[in-house]
Amino acid sequence: MDTKKIKIEINSFSNKIKKLYKTLTPEKVMAFWFLISVGIILLFSAVLVLNQKITKVIPTLGGSINEGIIGTPRFINPVLASTDQDNDLTTLVFAGLTKRDETGSVILDMAEKIDTSNDNLHYDVTIKEDAEFHDGKKVTSDDIIYTISLIQNSLIKSPHKVEFEGVTIEKKTDRELIFSLKKPYPLFMNVLSIGILPKHVWKNLNDDQFSLSDYNINAIGSGPFMISDVKRDSGIPVSISLKSFKNYTLHRPYLDEINIFAYQNEKYLLQAYDNGDIDRIHGITPEKVKSLSIPENKIQTSLLPRTITIFFNPNKADFLSDKNIRLALNLAINKDSIVKNVLNGYGKIINSPYPFEEGNTDNTYQVEEAKKTLSDSKYFKKKDSKISLNLATVNTDEMKKTAEMIKKYWEEIGIETNISVYEPSDLNQSIIKDRNFQVLLFGSITSTPADLYAFWHSSQRNYPGLNISNYASQKLDKQLEVLREDGDELDRIDAYENVKKEWEEETPSIFLYAPKMIYVVTDKIKTILPKNSFDNSDRFLLAEYWYKNTERVWLKTDYEPIIKKIEWFIH
Repeated sequence: MDTKKIKIEINSFSNKIKKLYKTLTPEKVMAFWFLISVGIILLFSAVLVLNQKITKVIPTLGGSINEGIIGTPRFINPVLASTDQDNDLTTLVFAGLTKRDETGSVILDMAEKIDTSNDNLHYDVTIKEDAEFHDGKKVTSDDIIYTISLIQNSLIKSPHKVEFEGVTIEKKTDRELIFSLKKPYPLFMNVLSIGILPKHVWKNLNDDQFSLSDYNINAIGSGPFMISDVKRDSGIPVSISLKSFKNYTLHRPYLDEINIFAYQNEKYLLQAYDNGDIDRIHGITPEKVKSLSIPENKIQTSLLPRTITIFFNPNKADFLSDKNIRLALNLAINKDSIVKNVLNGYGKIINSPYPFEEGNTDNTYQVEEAKKTLSDSKYFKKKDSKISLNLATVNTDEMKKTAEMIKKYWEEIGIETNISVYEPSDLNQSIIKDRNFQVLLFGSITSTPADLYAFWHSSQRNYPGLNISNYASQKLDKQLEVLREDGDELDRIDAYENVKKEWEEETPSIFLYAPKMIYVVTDKIKTILPKNSFDNSDRFLLAEYWYKNTERVWLKTDYEPIIKKIEWFIH
């Protein structure tokens, strides 16, 4: 190729363009540059649109969070964990055979597969081959059997003991075992989410030493994050640093580190937040959130299973046996106003027993209808009839404010209401235990429809049963038994619909609202929360998917596994 000749031709063409440009009028020069500018903009826009279509944004590794909690964890141990602080760390450090996803559905975690027998009494579990603890040891059947045996040991006093009553385990191989139940339990797959302890770490400790071991703080699990450092003040942990566990079975966390700082009370927590020492807080009241003037986009929420309910006890006030009066009391309450004024909107109106149920959140407030329904009661047939009742509740700001609003609504329809406030211990011992109340405003935990058995089945009317209204209905009992024991999902759905009908027809209690978990997040980490949470610690349920950094990659990413391996090695 004659490069010299090519250069001469290029120079010749360039000179011709220059001569032509010099002949243009000023108007044509302006038009020329305008067209060139438009062309460049259009080309750039086309490139951007094309880039959007042929690439996608994906999270990448890196980033850390600093979160403050009130109180100090004592047992970072799934067998013993009972406080919010314990459960926060246990959720991050430990993994179970199963886990809940963002929607609340049960997915497999360390289990590769779980086969259920036709009678729903046997669960054949195969452990993933790559499941391992933070110290590199493989997770085996022995670890699972050991953990469950500790839970079932009465001397250990595990809060999960009742979940494994009557459960036996047979080891088939190092990676396969069979759980056997005495009777079907539809929620057993949920139960299998309990974190697993490494037997090789704990096996030499006896029952007395178990709760005293340093491994209750310097814990070794198989969850998405592993403890890297614990700072103490006078022996008490004040901060715990966790780093991502690269070999977590579900997904290597995108974040590099989570730092948890423990504070004695809300005052010190908020002071640290104001100083910028921490970027995240939870567990503060709606009123406190309002006073801090936190932007709405910095607050994330997840519905909790705490059902605030008004319980009736006709044994202490015979007029409460009249369902017209109970219905009138329900219609007189403006639930929407309670949620707005007591919870600042961080709650959900509920009209049925299960708070996580979709829909059914209409405000049933109808004052005139309440008055009419009340007048239909046999207790109001006489002109001079009056009803006076006593409303008992616990001594918290939330419950006292709610009680005051209820008193106002009931007195608007002519029912005189007195409020009695008790400290938690007194309420349990003097009021709930002896069923010594007319009307009780109280919260209960209903994580699944099966939990309703404990609060409403007639067999639970006597202490320590939780049917504190002494409500008895053979029709309801039958449906509650299906919810707790029937393995057929369609049967359980039908049973719950019948349970709802019982409340529509009889109003045995008034369901008011379920509060939401409030999680203040002021950093730039993309945080994914489950729609519904069993407790406050569930904010960490999906922590392995939280991320700070992103990048664009081609939609057809044949090289993506190579990039991931390079990232994995670098980090």
